[in-house]
Amino acid sequence: MDFKEKIDKIVMDTASRCIRKITGAYGKRLQKNGSLPPIEKTAPQEITGEKFRLGFSREEIMPDLTKGKTYWIAGHGSGHKMEGVLTPVYVHAVWLDCGGDEGILWLSGDIVGLTNTEVEILRSRILASAVIKGARSVNFSCTHSHSGVDTVGYWGKPTLKIPADGKDPDYMELLYKQSVRAAEKAFLSRTPGALYTGRIAVPGAFSTGRKFPDMHELLTRLRFVPDDGSEETWLLNTAAHPNTLGGDNRLLSSEYPFFLREQIKAETGANVHFGVGALGGMDAADFDDGERLDRIKEQAKLFADAAENITEEQKLSPRIKFLRRQFYLPVDNNVLMLLALRGTMSSTPYPCPTSATGAATKTEMTYFDLGGQKILLLPGENFVNTVYGGYEPAETSSTGLGPEVNPMPLAEIAGDKALIVYCVSNDFTGYVVPPNDFVLHPTQPYLDSTHDRFDDNHYHETNSMGPDTQRVIAETFRAVTEDFGQ
Repeated sequence: MDFKEKIDKIVMDTASRCIRKITGAYGKRLQKNGSLPPIEKTAPQEITGEKFRLGFSREEIMPDLTKGKTYWIAGHGSGHKMEGVLTPVYVHAVWLDCGGDEGILWLSGDIVGLTNTEVEILRSRILASAVIKGARSVNFSCTHSHSGVDTVGYWGKPTLKIPADGKDPDYMELLYKQSVRAAEKAFLSRTPGALYTGRIAVPGAFSTGRKFPDMHELLTRLRFVPDDGSEETWLLNTAAHPNTLGGDNRLLSSEYPFFLREQIKAETGANVHFGVGALGGMDAADFDDGERLDRIKEQAKLFADAAENITEEQKLSPRIKFLRRQFYLPVDNNVLMLLALRGTMSSTPYPCPTSATGAATKTEMTYFDLGGQKILLLPGENFVNTVYGGYEPAETSSTGLGPEVNPMPLAEIAGDKALIVYCVSNDFTGYVVPPNDFVLHPTQPYLDSTHDRFDDNHYHETNSMGPDTQRVIAETFRAVTEDFGQ
């Protein structure tokens, strides 16, 4: 270590200690002044009928680049000013009911994420709409593009690796308005038809820097076929980060999801609503034979071709059962806690005696059964093994701990290997890493990444709420499945 590296380490070690001191003191005051408010134990709701009806719409969520405003690109380090546009970005909306007056709304936006605070603002506006009637569940999933506008607040200009709020109030207002408009148009365009579920293996579709014996290389499709022969709507899901344009990119884009949707529309006429699965630590295959733009087009073609080649499908009965459950996540990550205290990200801290900061955040999950297809909407970015299994044994795990320290995978809790998971849904809470793979920097926890005993990098932990996150999610989901019933 040279002299400059030693000075840098002293500075960052000191900054880390200060952050822990500040957040710890705040957490103590929180606990002194109150306790965790109880969360209502919600019951499952059910909508049934003779036939599914679906409505679809999309609206642009393009920032105004004519007024000289600064927009920050979200996803690869902070302080990256947007300099132009590569592809349009959109919000897509699907309304689904069973032929009656009540249904669900499901939006998907070409953004990196939304905190639950912003999702609640959006929900309240949709539920206040004079157009939409009978919305029993409103959900927002994100394509998690790393080339979109900062909608979380994490990617403004940083100081000592602590980013400033990169959200633009006018852009957030545009996102809300266009989401409501898309929701209203989807509601007004609902038409009867049949809904099918299918899936296909896509070997070689993903890449990862973590140890995942099974990357679960699948693409799933919910396909709605209108009775009147009009355009189909496909709800596609796969677990790959749209982040290939990289940290040097300064152009707005939804990356491969844009070209995926465009190809399917051109070749089949179908509308596409896209969301990401268990994408923690997971990227799309990085085709290494051209410019980055060519790579995201190849990724899009790989997934679009797969979606178009699904041949085995199951017809779903017109039944929508769902359960939304709020819960508290302990916040061990003192850096994320500091950002919340500074107002960089929208979050309300709650007292929590079990977390390293003394605080927790309130989040949510929603569990669906659409006529036999189970779907789970989760906050954050869950590692694939936390959902579908495949933990490392003690001999090869990062910590030397065995899989017995990890919670039961979510698909196993659901009793359904065909469970579809949509991550980065209704909240943006960071990575969900199994405890036996969770490694922190010894002197700068959560402020800088580190390497494990095999010299593998552990970046993802710096953007995780903490090692207890997976346990809390698994316990909450177990309670949800018990309350859900059949």
